Amino acid sequence: MISQSELFTHYSFIPSALATLGESGEQELPDATMHLLRLYVSQINGCQYCQIMHTEALQNSVPAEQFDLLLSALSSSDLSLLSAFDQAVLQLANAVTKSLPFDLSAKSQQPLTQAQQLAVIGLALQINSWNRVAIGFNF
Repeated sequence: MISQSELFTHYSFIPSALATLGESGEQELPDATMHLLRLYVSQINGCQYCQIMHTEALQNSVPAEQFDLLLSALSSSDLSLLSAFDQAVLQLANAVTKSLPFDLSAKSQQPLTQAQQLAVIGLALQINSWNRVAIGFNF
């Protein structure tokens, strides 16, 4: 079986390409929202490794009460517990992850600027790719 190190030896550009994919998003979205998005997508994909990593990152980026609320919203699939901004981010990330048709001009996306919408798409593509690498190599 091929190892992750062999993959990165033959395709050494993957880590830097994936890092670059998220750079713009990291500058357009608040840290907590970025970690929430990555955790949410990792949950959709069932990537345990990334869920652990992004749960810790989210916990370190918000007060304990807010962290509990965010986790409750994700675990219950009740996004209405979130701000309109975070709801819009996760709805768009869900559409990218599940390859669903999505209208970026829809009312639900109004809290997001065009730059933020693009950032969400880039970050969703990035974490989806990392999830596939982690799952594929049994991390």
